[in-house]
Amino acid sequence: MKLKEILAVQKNEGEMSEQDKKFFKSLNKKVVAAMVIAAILLTTIIGATVIKNVKAGNTELPEILTVQAAKQDIQKTISATGTIISSEESSENASITGSYPVAEVYVKVGDVVKKGDPLYKLDMKSMREQLSYQQQALSIQNQLNDIAKQNADRGMQNTKDSGAIAVIDADRDIVKKQQAVVEAERNVRKAKEAIDRAYDSIRHAEGGSEEEKRSAHAERIEAENSLQPAKEALEEAKKELEIETIKSEKAKKDANDAIVDKYMASKVDELNAKQSSLSAKQEMSKAREELSKEIVYASQDGTVTNVNIKADQPFSGGDAVVIDNVTNLKATADIDEAQIPNVKEGQKVQIKTDATGDEILNGTVVFVSPTATKNSNKNTDNQSSTASVSKTRATYRVDVDIEGSNEALRLGMTAKMTFIIADKQNALAVPSADIQTDADGSKYVVVQQADGTTTNVKVETGISDEFYTEITGGQLKEGQEIVEASMDGGADAVLDAMGADGGIYDE
Repeated sequence: MKLKEILAVQKNEGEMSEQDKKFFKSLNKKVVAAMVIAAILLTTIIGATVIKNVKAGNTELPEILTVQAAKQDIQKTISATGTIISSEESSENASITGSYPVAEVYVKVGDVVKKGDPLYKLDMKSMREQLSYQQQALSIQNQLNDIAKQNADRGMQNTKDSGAIAVIDADRDIVKKQQAVVEAERNVRKAKEAIDRAYDSIRHAEGGSEEEKRSAHAERIEAENSLQPAKEALEEAKKELEIETIKSEKAKKDANDAIVDKYMASKVDELNAKQSSLSAKQEMSKAREELSKEIVYASQDGTVTNVNIKADQPFSGGDAVVIDNVTNLKATADIDEAQIPNVKEGQKVQIKTDATGDEILNGTVVFVSPTATKNSNKNTDNQSSTASVSKTRATYRVDVDIEGSNEALRLGMTAKMTFIIADKQNALAVPSADIQTDADGSKYVVVQQADGTTTNVKVETGISDEFYTEITGGQLKEGQEIVEASMDGGADAVLDAMGADGGIYDE
C-alpha cells in the first residue's frame, strides 16, 4: 500500500494517533523525497517480478488501487505555538510628579484583589510639610493683602480730600477775583456818574460866577481822570478772574487725575495680590493632588502577578504592582509573514496545552497586529557548493480569546494553536495526491469505470487540508472510484499540499 493511501485510509477511518500525526508533520521534503524514491524502487522491483511472472506464464496482473470520492469535513488550518496570557492586565503605578520612598506594601504575588483595594503607600512626609508651608504663606499673604487694601483705601480717601481742598481753594480765589471785578465795575460806574454830575454842574454854572464855572470844570476834569484808572482796574480784575478760573479748572482736573491714578495703582496692587494668592492656591492644589496619590489602589479585579517594590526603597515608577485577570485568559502567538494574510479577526481557533492534555479549547481571533512585532530567524537555505543564504522572516502578533474557563490553565503556559482558516462541512473530497494537472493547467483525476477501464475526469478544487482537497466543480460524482496517482506524480502532490515549509510553521 502506498504512502498516500495510508494517509487517506487513516484519516477516513479516524484511526491516526497523535504520535502518527506528529511523525508525518515532522517530515520535511527531503525525508518525503527519500520515502518516494524508496517507494519507486519497490514499485520497480514489484513490476519486474510481475513481468517475470508474466514471462513465466503467470498472467495474473496486480490489482489497481483506487479510492472512492466521498463527502467529508475539510478544514484548512495554520498551526502555531503561542503563550497563555491574561485578557486584562494592569500595571498599577502612582502617577506622581515627585520622588518618594515606598512606605508600605499591602499585597504580595498571588493575592486576589478587587477594584479599589489598596496596594501600596508612598511616604509623602516632605509633601505634607511643603503643603503646610504653603498654607502658612498663603495666610500671611492674605493678611498683607488686607493691610495693603486698607492703605490703598486710606490713600484714595486722602487723595480725594486733597483734591477737594485744592478745588475749594481755587473756587475761593475765583470768588475773590469775581468780587474784585464787581468792585472795579462799580468804580467805573461811579467815575462815569461823577463825570455826568460834573457836566451837569457846568451847565448850571453858565449863568453863575467865574469861580463856579472854574469849580465845575475842575470837577469834570477830576471825574474824567478817575474814569480811566477805574477802567484799567476793571480790565485787570477781569484778567485775574480768568487766570483764577483756569487755575480752578486745572485744580479740579489734577484732583480727578490724582484720584484716577490712585485708583488704578490700588487696582494693580489688588490684582497683584490676587495673582499671588491664586498662585499660592494653585501650588496648594497641586500639593493636595499629589497627596491624594499617596495610596495606590487596584484599578481592576484580578490576581497580583508581580510586585516590584519594597518598603523604604525609592519608588521607581515602572510596573510597581501588576494585576492580571486569571479567569478570562487569552492565547497569543506570532504568525509567520507567509501565513498572516490568511488570519482574520473572528476566525475560530483550537488550542491545546500540556496541562489540559487532549482537551481542545475553543477560541476566537480578536486581534491581528497590522505591524510586525518581531523578526524570527526562519531560515530559507539556498545551498550551493559555495554558500548558504539565510533570509529573516517577520512575524505578526495575533491574540485569541479562550472560551470558558479551565482551572488547569496558567499564565505563561505554551499553547499549541490551530487556526481554522476555512471550514467546509460534508464536502466532496479526494486525496490531494490523486489530483493531477494537465498540460493546459486544468486539473483532473483518473476514474475507473465499471468495466475496469479508466478515464480522465476534469475537476475544480476548493480548500485543502493536509491530505484531502475539496472538489467544487467538474463531472466527478460521489462514490466514483479514483485511481491512485503514480508515485512519481503523487509525491509532488503530497509535498505541494503540505506547503513550502512542509506545512508546519513553528515559532
